[in-house]
Amino acid sequence: MKEFFGLVRRHMMATDISRLIDAVIFNVLITNVDSHAKNYSIMLKGRGASLAPLYDLMCGDEWPGITKNLSQDIGGQRRGKHIYQRHWRRMAHECGLNGSAVIRRVQQIAEIVLSNLESARVMVEAMPAGTHPMLSSFTSAISRRCADVIANLRVNDNNDDGHAQPNVADDMAPGSF
Repeated sequence: MKEFFGLVRRHMMATDISRLIDAVIFNVLITNVDSHAKNYSIMLKGRGASLAPLYDLMCGDEWPGITKNLSQDIGGQRRGKHIYQRHWRRMAHECGLNGSAVIRRVQQIAEIVLSNLESARVMVEAMPAGTHPMLSSFTSAISRRCADVIANLRVNDNNDDGHAQPNVADDMAPGSF
């Protein structure tokens, strides 16, 4: 993640930093275990570059035989349902982002996904082959992940071995992130 954000910081606009953190959060929320570096693409325009829209999205939690580990770790954690506030803060610190701003954004996007999940399911259902039996499984998995992420944001007192985890300074980068 540090390399992703460094690349964006060096070659793109500040708005792309926000777009990248939103994409990372979204991939965690939809349980996308296939969000490899190649899935965070760059569009070249004239003399500039920007992040491409997300593509090749999947809900990995519902596919048997597929790893439940994310392609990139979030503050040292690759298991999406085990990402806590401390992991988001650690990732923010590593990437030169404001930890509190990242935590707020994770909460916001999780709530947005939850509030739009049913209407998204209805839209997909109206598409050709949209009534696939897995659709309700995906909807349930994403709903569970969003609820887990929101609940895990409230946990910041211990790290994985049970010892107290110091808070990472939130003044690592100016601006919202």
